[in-house]
Amino acid sequence: MTEYGYNFDYTKTMMMKMYLATPDRRGGSDVNITFAQALDIIRKTDALTLGVPKIIYLVGWQYNGHDDRYPELFEVNEALKRPEDAAALDSLVWLMEEAKQYNTTVSFHINFTDAYADSELFPDYLAAGALIRKPDGSPDPIEEYNGKPCYKVSFCEEWNSGLFRRRFDRFLASVPAAQTGTVHVDNFQCYYNNAPEVDLAAAQNARNQMIDYVKSCGLDITSEFTYREGPDGRDNYNHYCMGHPVYPIATLGRIAALWWFDNIRDDEYLTYPPQQFGGGLSHDPAFLRTFYGNIHGEHLWRGGNLHNDAWAAPFTREFCMIQLPYFFLCEHKRERIENDESGKTAYFSDGIVSRSADETITVNGVAVKDGHSVLLPLMVKPDTFVFYSDDPFDGVRDIPGCAFAEAKVSRITADGTEFLYETSVTDGKITIHAAAGEALLIEKQV
Repeated sequence: MTEYGYNFDYTKTMMMKMYLATPDRRGGSDVNITFAQALDIIRKTDALTLGVPKIIYLVGWQYNGHDDRYPELFEVNEALKRPEDAAALDSLVWLMEEAKQYNTTVSFHINFTDAYADSELFPDYLAAGALIRKPDGSPDPIEEYNGKPCYKVSFCEEWNSGLFRRRFDRFLASVPAAQTGTVHVDNFQCYYNNAPEVDLAAAQNARNQMIDYVKSCGLDITSEFTYREGPDGRDNYNHYCMGHPVYPIATLGRIAALWWFDNIRDDEYLTYPPQQFGGGLSHDPAFLRTFYGNIHGEHLWRGGNLHNDAWAAPFTREFCMIQLPYFFLCEHKRERIENDESGKTAYFSDGIVSRSADETITVNGVAVKDGHSVLLPLMVKPDTFVFYSDDPFDGVRDIPGCAFAEAKVSRITADGTEFLYETSVTDGKITIHAAAGEALLIEKQV
């Protein structure tokens, strides 16, 4: 357990999603990735990421796929199973066990907020008044997914009625989620309820109790957004007030990491270390190009990208240019942030400066990253560095912090590393030869 009470340090662990399936609107499942295919992707991803710890949350593992049958969380999508297994649950357990050898925890993408009328639990939620209501008192289908009206759960009534504990306990009895140490909860925002009104503060308190209950079961929650709910949401169900940084972060200290790390003020970024409250990526280019984040993976493991491993090249670039800088910067204390018309400049301990304007990171004035290349230590492995360049490179690069004089250089591929050559490190500089878009592993020669 980390110093902030989490099972994982999400600044040293890649947090990604894998999209498996969607309901096809004909009562079946439109499969993107089966459990067997998932393991092949996990194996190759582990090779490309050099064995760093990873969590992959499965999206669409249940019923006929993503956004199907909530608030139920109890059945595995049969369309995903391996032919040799009797049931999809057997294939899921197989995947979770096999993934461990590739430094990967396979866990679950779930949803505590949505509800559909075709769920067996829907009558119970109606009876308990545990759905967001219109001013006339009727349940409000606020959104629509997969061609079906999507109602929203009212957390206060769900918690007070015992419905939440019963469904979460049944979830843990149905699938081996308890062993993972972490689950990803999709859109987990609070909505105003009407007729009778439920105060937003009461909803937030109920959500906190839900999170604490999940934690008591041994699981971290990671989630989608920064939940900053306030009065502006009364008439629009918080679609706008979630973007207002004037409101407090309602789940601070309870949710470990976010998928979208948005709506964070500079002073909060300095106050809350990433080990307490970190996350994925920002929609704000200035923020993204200064602080980086956990890459998503999900958008690359889709459709045509799966053919002939076309996802591997863009994944390699994101790992090198976004994930590695995030790991690196999280190891250093944030000291101050400056903003001007060109973007953000962040100053860290140990002489590290990160600028969004030119996408550079410097260490005591020495560049270790620019907009097209990077040479950074692999923080989870000593005496190990990674080099990447969009363009061919043949020359000398600074390698600050390198404590060895002789290096072995290998190409990083989806099938493992391929030794290329030996080189030397002299006065903090290393000679490198690399093709365009090639990632290199630089290790101490022993």
